[in-house]
Amino acid sequence: MSANGDATKPPTILEKIYAQRQQDVEAAEATPGTRPEEIDAYLQMGLAPPLIPLVPRLRTNPSTATASPSLSLMAEIKRASPSKGDIAPHVNPARQALLYAQAGASVISVLTEPTWFKGSLLDMRLVRQAIDALGPARPAVLRKEFIFCEYQIAEARLHGADTVLLIVAMLTQEQLARLYAYSLSLGMEPLVEVNNAREMTRALEVGAKVVGVNNRNLHDFSVDMGTTSGLVDMVRERDVVLCALSGIQGPEDVRLYKEQGVNAVLVGESLMRAKDTTAFIRELLAWPGA
Repeated sequence: MSANGDATKPPTILEKIYAQRQQDVEAAEATPGTRPEEIDAYLQMGLAPPLIPLVPRLRTNPSTATASPSLSLMAEIKRASPSKGDIAPHVNPARQALLYAQAGASVISVLTEPTWFKGSLLDMRLVRQAIDALGPARPAVLRKEFIFCEYQIAEARLHGADTVLLIVAMLTQEQLARLYAYSLSLGMEPLVEVNNAREMTRALEVGAKVVGVNNRNLHDFSVDMGTTSGLVDMVRERDVVLCALSGIQGPEDVRLYKEQGVNAVLVGESLMRAKDTTAFIRELLAWPGA
């Protein structure tokens, strides 16, 4: 059945991923060593590495102190995707994360979904270990995942995430509010993802402080770069960090979003394919040294 409750329509890409992740989580919850009560016990023992707050980190980048500060970067580690297939299947996540961090990224987003994106929690843990030596100035670590239950948030925190992704399109309002509150209880301000005005209203209703507008429709994976532009006015007078997600390929995209009042961009595929990651980032964001 589709997310809209229509049994006559074939499942969308998002619905297929959601169904698979439900099976994956059920298996993890039943496995000795990763059962929910064990994850909770580890958290209560203080075994999760220290957090850094997301909002202040997103408001800081290499251009912050200049006369014309640019947007902040959420740099993504992504081996593959449903729409593009393999992108960088042999990437070393830890090495890639260090490149992103040293180039000035405020957030490192790590895909942990294994079937379509070929990611894992181990990828995220190694990313976190690689950048820990940078101290308090390190980027925040985002678990980029299809989250529908508290268990996924708890394991994200245990493995070093500072924040998690909550996708409005795949959650009821009750689920969204509950998972948002649970994330906050662990000290993590979530990135709440929306794709239209109705979803933006739902994100604001739960009090989201960081909202990402996905230019890619997760049901059919089509991309419309105007999606973010069309929702800017809904948060213009609010204390919300607005991020543009998906489809950003060059400096012209960033310039347009900066003019419109967007605060950050999430870039994945273009970074994973870049021959010189550092040079690409500095040119993309018009940061000092570009």
